[in-house]
Amino acid sequence: MVKVYTPRRLRERNRWLRSDGRPSFKSEIHERPPELEAIMIKDPPRVTEVSTILNTCEVMSSSGIRLVLVTDPASKLTGVVSGMDIIDYLGGGSKYKILTAHNISNIYEALNLHVRSIMSLKPLVADISSKLSNVLEMMVSYGIGALPVVKDGNAVGLITEGGIVKRLAGKPTGIRVRDVMTSEVITTKDDIPLGTAMKQMVNAGIRRIPLVNKEGVITRVLTWKDIIDFIGKHEVFNKLRDFSISGVHSLPVGNVARPGIMTVEEDLDISIAAERMLNEGVDYALVTKSESSEVVGIITERDILYGIVVG
Repeated sequence: MVKVYTPRRLRERNRWLRSDGRPSFKSEIHERPPELEAIMIKDPPRVTEVSTILNTCEVMSSSGIRLVLVTDPASKLTGVVSGMDIIDYLGGGSKYKILTAHNISNIYEALNLHVRSIMSLKPLVADISSKLSNVLEMMVSYGIGALPVVKDGNAVGLITEGGIVKRLAGKPTGIRVRDVMTSEVITTKDDIPLGTAMKQMVNAGIRRIPLVNKEGVITRVLTWKDIIDFIGKHEVFNKLRDFSISGVHSLPVGNVARPGIMTVEEDLDISIAAERMLNEGVDYALVTKSESSEVVGIITERDILYGIVVG
């Protein structure tokens, strides 16, 4: 039986908030001038409301960014769709009801629905003139990792945790990985079906889940990007016999998760951990003891961001 967890993003958010529900940023963050244009992704991935979910996966996979903006022809922001929205829709959570309501059982048909069926309406946004401290407060308070930037209602950019970490983590911080990591590492077996793993990710509020073998050793990590790449690069169609959604759910999770794991030692400065993660193109690392390979936690871009900016 799967344990019911408080979603990780809620626990992450709560541990960095003051008693009044607001984050306490370091003074240098408040002193920075407005600089969203220097930090944001200026040509963020975007689709329209009538783009298919498959096309959205293709865009998300090629960009490597887990949030895609939905805009009208005039660039007015109408919504957003995330990698976890798609995982939720394909069987991980409540959005799967869209398929059952329409009696859709074929993966081609499911992926050819318009993205407006699953997108989030009226997302939180940052105005181009906003101060960085205000944007960070919004991201920490609401536990979100990517924020559209708008000017006069039109989408002009995207702020991400990774972009801010890359910008701010240029020198040693004096903060160790163990100071900001999450000690509770949610894992699952490496021989379970993909559908089960997706449900576990959605229920636990996590974008990645380590896979363990029969000996309890972590062999690889299934991430949101593995799943989106599997669809967006059309690999899923080469693995199926009947192209049913149930066939997708039944695929071995090992067919989807990228081989290898990213690790950092618990006593490293978080700036070094961030550099290694950026070099490897991942947004997480498993944390090991300095004197052994024992896994004692997990650290993400969000953990590093909070460690850098929150007092």
